[in-house]
Amino acid sequence: MNTCLSIESVAELAASPLALKVAFASQEGDIVDQHFGSAQAFYLYLVSVGHAELVAVQQFEYGKKDGNEDKLKPRLAWLRGADLLYCGSIGGSATRQLLSLGVTPRQVSEGPEIEELTTALQQQLEGEPEPWLQRLLRERQRQTNRFDAMESDDWQE
Repeated sequence: MNTCLSIESVAELAASPLALKVAFASQEGDIVDQHFGSAQAFYLYLVSVGHAELVAVQQFEYGKKDGNEDKLKPRLAWLRGADLLYCGSIGGSATRQLLSLGVTPRQVSEGPEIEELTTALQQQLEGEPEPWLQRLLRERQRQTNRFDAMESDDWQE
């Protein structure tokens, strides 16, 4: 049985640079069945070649699908630091806000199983990633190189 961490945001979670931080909008943690803005829970996995592990679960109050974007703030704050988010549906504004945080949203239909999605990601990481995943991995590498360069220049906040 996995022990899940209690974290304020995904950004707090230390992970291998080879692992993706992947969140799933799911009511019970088995299938992706939630709209981003009204998701009652996100299940966070670390996914790498040959490994997928549930590391955190974050519960939220139900957010009505009423166009009120205030309900997005706690969800966005918690997801800061994630690489990917899988959800059943998502609006344009929420998509833009996630992308500005560096989180790639992926809309999936018909409630795919989280296990199937993590397995598919592992296969892509091991083989030839789809174009969207190649872009995400390139951006992560660019960010890592940028921070490595700052560190080697004794850059400080």
